[in-house]
Amino acid sequence: MRNAILCAIILLASSFVQHKRILPETLSWDTHFRANPDRKSMYAAVTSTIWQYGYRSTIRGNKLQLDFNFLGGVDVNKSWVKREKIRNNNASKQLLNHEQGHVYINFLLLKKGEYILRNQEYTVKNYKHLVNKTAKEISKFYTDMQETYDVETKHGSDLEAQQKWDAFFESELSQF
Repeated sequence: MRNAILCAIILLASSFVQHKRILPETLSWDTHFRANPDRKSMYAAVTSTIWQYGYRSTIRGNKLQLDFNFLGGVDVNKSWVKREKIRNNNASKQLLNHEQGHVYINFLLLKKGEYILRNQEYTVKNYKHLVNKTAKEISKFYTDMQETYDVETKHGSDLEAQQKWDAFFESELSQF
C-alpha cells in the first residue's frame, strides 16, 4: 500500500514539472555555413537542411511493430554564405533570421512528420507502401513550404512578409 501511495505522489508531482521546450538549432554564420559559396548564385546565403527517416519492422503472425528513427537538421557542408554581400550588421541579422526560417520549416517537418508517421495505422500488408507514400507527401508539403517562404519573403528582403512568417514560426514552434 505504501508503494502505491508513493507511486501516486511521484506521478502527481511529475505532472507539475515543467517540460523543457524542444527547439531547433539556432544558426550562426561561423558554425552552420561551411561550404564554399556558389559564385554563380544570385543569393547571399543558402541553408541546406536534411530530413531522414528509417524504420525497423517486426512481424509476429498478424501483429506488426514499427520502430522509427528520424534525423533532421542543417547540412553545414552544403550551406554557404557570401559574406562580402552583407552590407552591415543589421543586414547580417536580417539575412540570418531569414535563413533561420528555413531551419524552422525543417524542424516542423521533422517533428510533425515523426508524429504523423508514428501515429498512422498500418497493417502487415500496407505498411511498406504507406510509410513511403506518407513520407513523400510530408516531405513535399514542407519542400513546397520552403519555396513559398522564399517567394513570399523575397528571400528575406520583404520585411513585412518576413514578420508574418516569423509570427507563424513562433506560433508553430510553441507546440514543442
